[in-house]
Amino acid sequence: AVNAFFETKDEGGWEDLSAAAYLLANAFRTNSSKAPDSLPSVKSWKAFSKDIDLLKRGLAKKDMGKVASSYKNAEEKLDEYLANVELPTVMELKQM
Repeated sequence: AVNAFFETKDEGGWEDLSAAAYLLANAFRTNSSKAPDSLPSVKSWKAFSKDIDLLKRGLAKKDMGKVASSYKNAEEKLDEYLANVELPTVMELKQM
């Protein structure tokens, strides 16, 4: 199921989520002349995406140690991203 999430090009897969999350991060621009990559929300999304790429590589190699550490790092980066786009953290979402 995890591999299907990353491999599908359909709505609801990683590619779709990644594009939507990047657009949301970009929506926090206060100045159209400011480069999007300098926004904290975009920086935190890119950091999260990098950890997800490491997680995907770990899955491909069946390296569960790498998968676990990448997941933990990604969860922390996801919280930072969610805060930057004014959404609840992972822990807050779990409590809902």
